[in-house]
Amino acid sequence: MRIGALVLICSLAAFPLQVRAQQAKTESPAAAATSPAPLNDAQVLGRRLFQQRCAICHTESTPGANRYGPVLYKELIAGNEDTMREFISNGSKGKMPGFKYGLETREIDAIVEYLKTLSRPAKRNQGAPGDVNVMD
Repeated sequence: MRIGALVLICSLAAFPLQVRAQQAKTESPAAAATSPAPLNDAQVLGRRLFQQRCAICHTESTPGANRYGPVLYKELIAGNEDTMREFISNGSKGKMPGFKYGLETREIDAIVEYLKTLSRPAKRNQGAPGDVNVMD
């Protein structure tokens, strides 16, 4: 009886691993090409910091709430990394606070690295009440 229960537990524990391996084998090349690349350690840190410090102003707004800063994505960042680091560090008078006292240089670098992984968001419907669209 004990051996049967042990075999059952081991087979149930191994089942999710077998399913995951099978799914990886059957994934089409087109799906693999469109799936985002895994983030490295710096980008993971950048994502966490962005969600904690920046997302409130720089992500799409929810119904009834305004977006205060532009939506950020890789095409805005590419080639402007140093400018972005300076902007995150010092902010801009009356628009964005600077984070030079709240974030270390490596954390600001991590945010920039994460932003370089973000795709441009789809266009929203124009003219919705309360929308602030600074991208256009």
